[in-house]
Amino acid sequence: MKKTAAITLMLFSITASAEDKTALAQAAEAMEPAVKAYTDYVEKSFLQTFADNDSSLGQAARNQLRARERAEMEANRGPMRSVRECMKPNNVIDQDVQECAQGLRQKTW
Repeated sequence: MKKTAAITLMLFSITASAEDKTALAQAAEAMEPAVKAYTDYVEKSFLQTFADNDSSLGQAARNQLRARERAEMEANRGPMRSVRECMKPNNVIDQDVQECAQGLRQKTW
């Protein structure tokens, strides 16, 4: 992982310092989405590994995973609806209904 981070840092620093786009800068830009996807995957894997632990590190990993999930949901937010449209059978209002009303979750009930 240190090797990947060093390569990523080198590519970003070359891209930032180049005024005109050299072939190396263009290659760095082309690789950026793949490197980001890889680092996100590795980070999530580490967090999931530590989240199984009952220590303070495990709690921090669980909190970070929840925060990442929430940020991803907000980034993919759908249309806002009324609570009445999202309400569960028997007029139940819970966290799922609130997220549906905010556009964070699809109504599946």
